Amino acid sequence: MTRTTQLLTSYLQAFIFAALGIRCFMSWQRERDRRSGHLALASGTYGMQSLIGAITTTFIDQTKQEQSPRWESILVSILLLVSVYLFLLFLSDFIPFPKIVHGLFILATLGAIVFSFIERPDLRLNFNTFKIEKIPGVHNPVDYTTYVNGLLVYLIIAFGTLAVSFFVYGSRSRGLPRFRMISIGSGFALFCVVLGLLPRILTSGGSVKNLLNVLTYVALLVGPLLFVGFSPPKFIRSRFTESETQIAT
Repeated sequence: MTRTTQLLTSYLQAFIFAALGIRCFMSWQRERDRRSGHLALASGTYGMQSLIGAITTTFIDQTKQEQSPRWESILVSILLLVSVYLFLLFLSDFIPFPKIVHGLFILATLGAIVFSFIERPDLRLNFNTFKIEKIPGVHNPVDYTTYVNGLLVYLIIAFGTLAVSFFVYGSRSRGLPRFRMISIGSGFALFCVVLGLLPRILTSGGSVKNLLNVLTYVALLVGPLLFVGFSPPKFIRSRFTESETQIAT
């Protein structure tokens, strides 16, 4: 993947999630209910971290082994973790979680945020050879690979919970609600696929170029799926309305 392609995909993803955040915020302004508020916060927070990541990619050339500023990686991590928790909070508006489960998600989010300040990357992907390299002089209280794998497990559990829940809701619905729930579930399921394959990049001793390219393009599908699920455009709504009218007649 060339640097130009990397920039285009980064900004495209950021644009999709920013548009989703804006539409969800406008929906909350009309509805003024808790469910719309949680969704607006979740999508807006995730869109913000996507935009920061895209801007960083513009100024940091990883093909020259440049590293993003420490504060930027911490901020992006915090925004990602908070957005995931807010998506779970949005889900709890449909399915009330037991207090202990809710508490575990809070503790896991706070713990991951704390570790984002403590742990420093001691591995990097060489974008010229597409091989994992050690960063000399970095010492962490917990092995960095172990920390990343633990974080990925938490994110997979969180996104997996979201995916399964929306799939179940979709299977019990019809028409537009079914389409929306299946789209949202598919988006979160793709998140799980991407996250599940990331450890292969960290532990691979050889080239990971093809895998990285596949993950990048698969991740691009997440935004459109969540967009049409959470905030379907008018032409999609109209299509389902016409279909329901034809069935009724």
